[in-house]
Amino acid sequence: MRPPSFAIWAASICALVGATVVRAQAPQAAPQAPPIVRSIDVEYTGPGTVSKERILAQMRTRVGQPYSNEIVEDDIAALYKTGSIQNVRIYAQPQGDGVKVIVAVQTRSILREIVIDGAERVKAQRLRKEIKLRLNQPVDEQQLEQARQKIIEVYQGRGYNDVSVEFRVDPIDEKRGTARVVYTVSEGVRGAISKINFEGNTHFGERVLRKQMKTRGRTPIYFLDKSGRLDEVQLQQDLDKVREYYQDHGYIDVEIKRCAQRTQGEGPVDSHDRDF
Repeated sequence: MRPPSFAIWAASICALVGATVVRAQAPQAAPQAPPIVRSIDVEYTGPGTVSKERILAQMRTRVGQPYSNEIVEDDIAALYKTGSIQNVRIYAQPQGDGVKVIVAVQTRSILREIVIDGAERVKAQRLRKEIKLRLNQPVDEQQLEQARQKIIEVYQGRGYNDVSVEFRVDPIDEKRGTARVVYTVSEGVRGAISKINFEGNTHFGERVLRKQMKTRGRTPIYFLDKSGRLDEVQLQQDLDKVREYYQDHGYIDVEIKRCAQRTQGEGPVDSHDRDF
């Protein structure tokens, strides 16, 4: 005779419960301990401008200590922070009963020389003081770009608004990792302000408005009082001052626009009449 169907169902349930109990009683594997660092090696791509001892001094990974991915991430950040490392990778290889740590680095070249070509209206010595680049330091592209912008600012402050500056890094001794930076200056044409005119100023006279500005038209003694210099940054600040003056006197919706009338000056200087 076949057993009733409920008996088969009950037997299946018992079998599943029994299997569950058996699995629950199985012992869990203990977590594996991290491998021990047996040695650390530094591999260079290009010249080794930073010694192995200096690199290891920046790291928390040590021989005889457990290898940790978290500590390795901190070591990479610390090496980049020195400013002497361009690229770095740290990884581990099996060695005996532990691991060998490899630090693969590409160091930055050392700046030995600064060259400024094309600077005639502003002395190269003056520009070197302005850019404040330090020799015998790692080449930093961001600092070189900031120096390029500073050279442009110096020229624009003297009226050379068409100036352009480029730079490149040339190796001096590739084996030693030394380099020079070369800035090439295209000065362009110098601009000057011959006269400042105001239009549409029915409520305030030109004398009052000029007092709000530092920019001045060129005078006969411009070489002494430095008048007539076309500094775009200062000129924009002056326009803001004139706008603020109107707003302080109740003219909230005032608009200050500028236009330039170009006239040919003497020599290499272009003279501009400014209308506001």
